This record gives sequence, C-alpha cells and structure tokens, in this order.
Amino acid sequence: MKTLLLLSLGFALTTSCGLAQDQALLAAERSRGVMTGNTGVQWMVNVKTTGSESKTASFSAISQNGKIFAEVKTPAEAEGRKYLAESGGKMWFYKPGLSRPVSVSKRQRLSGDAAIGDIASTSFVDGYKVAGQTEGDVNGEAATVYSLKANSLGDTYAEIKYWVTKSGNLGKKAEFYTRGGKLLRTSSMEYNNTANGGPFLSRMVIKDSGRTIDLKFSDVKIGSYPATLFDRENLGGGKKSSKRK
Repeated sequence: MKTLLLLSLGFALTTSCGLAQDQALLAAERSRGVMTGNTGVQWMVNVKTTGSESKTASFSAISQNGKIFAEVKTPAEAEGRKYLAESGGKMWFYKPGLSRPVSVSKRQRLSGDAAIGDIASTSFVDGYKVAGQTEGDVNGEAATVYSLKANSLGDTYAEIKYWVTKSGNLGKKAEFYTRGGKLLRTSSMEYNNTANGGPFLSRMVIKDSGRTIDLKFSDVKIGSYPATLFDRENLGGGKKSSKRK
C-alpha cells in the first residue's frame, strides 16, 4: 500500500509539474502572438537589417490558427508581394505579374531578410516537445530555460533553447540549432505592446550569420479573421481582407 501511495504521489507531482510547464509555455506563446483556435493577431512589422549591407522594409502580417498571411508595404519595388505560410509547413508567394501563387521554401526570405517563420509565428508548443529544462536568468530576471526538440524533420529548426521569465511567463530569449547541434541564430524579445490584457511582443532582434535583423511590431489587433484570407487560391485575387469580424 505504501508503495502504491508513493507511486501515486510521484505520478501526481509529475503531472502537476507537466501542467505548470505547459501553462507557462502557452502563456509565453500568447504574448508572442501565437494564438489558439480561431483567434488571430494582426500587426505592422518594420524590419531593419544590418551587416554587409543595410536594408529596411515594412509589411502587414496576420497570424491565426497556425497560418500566416503577410503583405509587403515597403520598399516600393516590393510593394504588393504576398506570402502565405500554411500550418502544414508549406509556403506560397505571389507578386503582381504572376498568374498564380508559387510554392517556396519555408526559409524563403521576406524583404528585409526576415524569415516568415520569425514573425512570432513558430509555435514552440505545437511544433516542438520539451526535452528538458533548467533554471537560469535573462537580463537579470529569473527564468526557466526550456530545451525544445522539433517533432518533424521538416521544422525550421531542430532544437530551440527558450528562456521564459518566471514572472509574467514572457519568452525573452531563444537560441536556434541545427540537427547537428550548430547554433544558427539567436533572438531576443521585448514586450512593450499591450494586448489580451497583458504585455505583448513589440520587438525581436535576431542575430544571424553576421547580420542583425531588427523587427518592430506595432498596431496590434486581436480578432478572428476570415478563413478565405489564408486560402492560397485567393492570394493573388481580389479577396484581400484584413478586417476583424
């Protein structure tokens, strides 16, 4: 009986820790703009890339139910280009002059060298599993450092180390690795916007192969967006809606 009680207690504690872990990650996801169900986020994104050359760009983006629609606003020569990332990992591109959208790699770059997967859209819960966690800190704040392994070989990164603050459950830092363990890039996040009743992503700074990619997010709108917006058949057509229901 004592053994059974100890086993039951151990199972309960493990389950409790797992639930707390999941809740912390889910809260961090929401603050980064990764929603669940039919709730989405729309925002303007301004990008500045510095390195061997400097570039700037801006685009509007909507993320909902694991899909992303993005339309380039500047520079002028790229205006009207559109991207659609589907939840299964496929990505589509359209620009004026094309007869229909074309399939592109998930690593296809938007103007300004910001991968579409970096627009606060990579789900660390749906696309990855927790392989371990340690105590740490980020910018002087106590944090839990999660080691996240990709569920699929097709995911953008094989492993992510993710620093989530204990106070507020905000993802402040991430490191992205190849399957061989090579560090590809790092990112830091700031949360000076407000949405969903709390802090919301306002800036992401990515360091990648000698470049720094600075993304600033503004005009945040939380809402439910029509499914037709995320239909690739409408990507080059007239059904372009970014209004909330």
